[in-house]
Amino acid sequence: MRPSRLATAFLLAAIPLAASAAGKTVCHDGGRYRVVAKATESVGTDLIVKYTGRGRSIPACRYVVRSGDFEIRNEKAEYFLGLQGALLILDSGTAPEPRGLIVWDLEKRQKVFTGTYSPPYRIDAAGMRFWAQSGEATDANCPQAAGWRASGLGAALETETTLNFADMSLTPSANTRCSARQ
Repeated sequence: MRPSRLATAFLLAAIPLAASAAGKTVCHDGGRYRVVAKATESVGTDLIVKYTGRGRSIPACRYVVRSGDFEIRNEKAEYFLGLQGALLILDSGTAPEPRGLIVWDLEKRQKVFTGTYSPPYRIDAAGMRFWAQSGEATDANCPQAAGWRASGLGAALETETTLNFADMSLTPSANTRCSARQ
């Protein structure tokens, strides 16, 4: 594969499959919340969080801000990644891995975590498990690094890490890997 094709493949694989046509609306339901995501004119999505707890009916999947809704306007190409309890997890960016990671506390209506991650990831009630950059890759600790550099890419070491939702702390595991970087 030529370097330009390899770099393009990494870029395309990194951009989340989200609403791509401007104005297209997609809804995500979880627990006490409905998240309405609307694609922006350029990249990313605007979001409205609607509270659906305490016997309230599920609102229509339309991007209409009503009293009591919480609107999160797109800042840096954010996309819905997950909803766990009162935590909204967003992917951010347009470049390949590592991607931006943002967690909103919907009860407080504020960001409670910002960082980066690389897939694959898994979200459950306790936290989010993903790969996080943990060091520089060399020919000694990453056999693929030389080939990636020859193709015009860089390399990094990553550690499988858990973001603990209880206190937003990061816990690295013993699992490591090499990853290409654009």
